[in-house]
This record gives sequence, structure tokens and C-alpha cells, in this order.
Amino acid sequence: MKLLHLIAAMAIAQMASAQDFCKDIKKEVSDNKMLTEYESPYKESALPLIRVKRSVSVDEDTPFDNFVMVFRVICGVDDIYATNSDGGKTEKPEKRLTIVFDDNTRIVDDTVDVMHDITVDRTEAIRYIYYPVIPETVGDLSSKKISKFVIAGQEVPVPADNANAIMQYTKCIRNAK
Repeated sequence: MKLLHLIAAMAIAQMASAQDFCKDIKKEVSDNKMLTEYESPYKESALPLIRVKRSVSVDEDTPFDNFVMVFRVICGVDDIYATNSDGGKTEKPEKRLTIVFDDNTRIVDDTVDVMHDITVDRTEAIRYIYYPVIPETVGDLSSKKISKFVIAGQEVPVPADNANAIMQYTKCIRNAK
């Protein structure tokens, strides 16, 4: 009987210490109440950076629901440029995102554009993608943990605690009202 009480006490303690990820979601509502924006927490310096965002407009003239995951990786500046025949450099047009889940299933999208930026100190480049969360993918993104993602051939592992948080944030934002 003592063992049963101990197990019950441990279960209650674990539930009490469980993080409420939905409380971490930043929510902003416009003054006219027509636009609501949701955003998961993130740190610019933390990698890999996966951020979950959603903007919902209820304005009858311009209604929309933009639900995205922002994937970002750091790379060398030269990695985002191709050398022309005349020796000049142009920014590479890149496409492709692969999301691999912990059950080894994956989402592969060859149509999504990879955008580029340069860090403030100009020593590194940033590849990033605004990946639309649509009805066909929201189930996997809100119920499975991302183990890694690949942007333009650059593979980035996602630590298990980050993967759980991303999954929970996606679930919270999907269900947000």
C-alpha cells in the first residue's frame, strides 16, 4: 500500500511540475480587435531556431489566417552565393525543406523558397523558411516531435526538449481562440 501511495504522490508531483506551454505563447490583439497574432517564445541566439507564428484577421474586407513555422539556420556567407562565369557572385535561388520526426516520418517540400540574410557583423549568413502550417501538415506538426530539419541540404538536429516545446507550441497556437 505504501508503494501505491508513493507512486501516486510521484505522479501528482510530476503533473504539478509539468509546463503549461500555452502560457508561454505571446498573444497580441489589435486595438480594433480585427487582428490577433500569436508567437512562440524564442531566442535569436538559440539554435536551432524554430518559431511558431499565427496571424488571424477577422476583418470582413481582408480576412486571413496565416499559420507558419519559421525554420532558421546559420551558414557561411559564401554558402548562399554562386559564382558567375565573369567571377561575380549572385545569391543562389534555393528551395527545399525536409522535416524529420522522431518516428522517422517526414514532410518534404520542394516548393518552399529559402530566404537569405546576413548577420549584423557580416560574418555569417542566415537561411530561413516561413513554412505554412496547413490542414495536411498541422496534425503531424502538433503531435510529433521534430528530430531534425534540412534546409537547402543543411541538416540541423533538434534537441528532444526543444522538439517537445515546438510540438506543444504548435498545438497551443492551432487551438488558440
